[in-house]
Amino acid sequence: MKLSNLIFCTLALAISQIVAAQNKPQSIDEVVAIVDSGLITKVELNSRLAQVEKQFKMSNRPMPPAAEFKKQVLERLISERIQEGLAKDTGIRVSDKELDKILENIAAQNKTTVEALKVKVEKEGLTFNKYKDDLRKEIQVSRLRERDVDSRVQVNDAEIDAYIAEKNRSRMNASANEEIALAQIVVSVSPGANESEIAAARSKAEDILKQAANEKDFLAYAKKISATGSGLRTEDLGSRTFDRLPQLFVEASQGVAVNQLIPRVLQSGAGFHIIKVVGRKGSATPENIMITQTMARHILLRHRAGMTDAEAERRLSIFRDQVKVKAADFGQLAQKYSEDGSAANGGKLGWMSPGELVPTFEQAMNKLAVGEVSDPVKTEFGWHLIQVIERRQTQLSADKQREYARAALREKKLDQAYDDWIRQIRDAATVEIRQID
Repeated sequence: MKLSNLIFCTLALAISQIVAAQNKPQSIDEVVAIVDSGLITKVELNSRLAQVEKQFKMSNRPMPPAAEFKKQVLERLISERIQEGLAKDTGIRVSDKELDKILENIAAQNKTTVEALKVKVEKEGLTFNKYKDDLRKEIQVSRLRERDVDSRVQVNDAEIDAYIAEKNRSRMNASANEEIALAQIVVSVSPGANESEIAAARSKAEDILKQAANEKDFLAYAKKISATGSGLRTEDLGSRTFDRLPQLFVEASQGVAVNQLIPRVLQSGAGFHIIKVVGRKGSATPENIMITQTMARHILLRHRAGMTDAEAERRLSIFRDQVKVKAADFGQLAQKYSEDGSAANGGKLGWMSPGELVPTFEQAMNKLAVGEVSDPVKTEFGWHLIQVIERRQTQLSADKQREYARAALREKKLDQAYDDWIRQIRDAATVEIRQID
């Protein structure tokens, strides 16, 4: 322990003991825990207790019993103090110049200046120097975790394959009676076809797949191109259980939503297949590979000179009221007034998956029922009026499933690695907890 730290700790302990002995109101500053060469005071603990309690109330979560709650918060403070000490001892530094740059980025993300950020912080009762000091510690601890935990967690392709296979096995076991309805166009290949003929058939099938993606009625399109002598065959396979379909079709249709084409041409002994999933029954697809997509439209009034927030909000409120009383059509208003590329399409944004829109817009959209119109919503792009047209449940594509699997596996590994790391550094630290009640 450094001499300066030792002197500091000794003085602090002496002061706390004197104050406690005198039993005066200042006893609130007593030391509640000693962590290596650092201290946690009662003031710090009470401040954190109030902060965490506020978070519980805001999220409507039930509070744990008071004594258990205090222990949990103190343990979190101890863990933070240990990590701060490790970051410092192992040479992780954040220079003043680097910290200033980070502050500029934080201010820019919040559409403000560093000076305005300082004013806001101080209005909330915290000195700006304390804010900067806390931020520096958070960055140091984050870099410590990245070095000691995050960088060591890897997910390989074999683990992803096993994860997806397990989900599919669970799905198959849970849905033995599940049925899937398929329709197909087959580009026939004769048994004695040479390589050139097979290549030509594949090319033809690829062209059909591209065109079929633009057709609303797959079977009508299939019948139109399947003239006698065309070498094409159209089949509506109807609804069948998986055991009544070729395994090639079963595997390829996993993750393909209803009314979607299997995104690649399939090859069998009969030729090349272009397949559309027409329906599903009794699906028990695990929730973690299902997503809710929203079809919405909006009217956007961009931030610009001469258009105040109050004026934009007022105009959109008028549009909202007109739509609600059916005095105007939302799509027509969007075509006339929306200031983005979706205006020509009546403000339609297409099918949007979670995370594809800016958070403020998405949160407002998710609160709306189908057909409902929002109040004016402000984002970094301007002011929006939002209407939800439709929602649907859809499976993730094969590529998206792999992305999901990788993220899920990594998160699980990180949680376990982080818990193990916290236990290790906690066991290695010198911690003395004093009476806190």
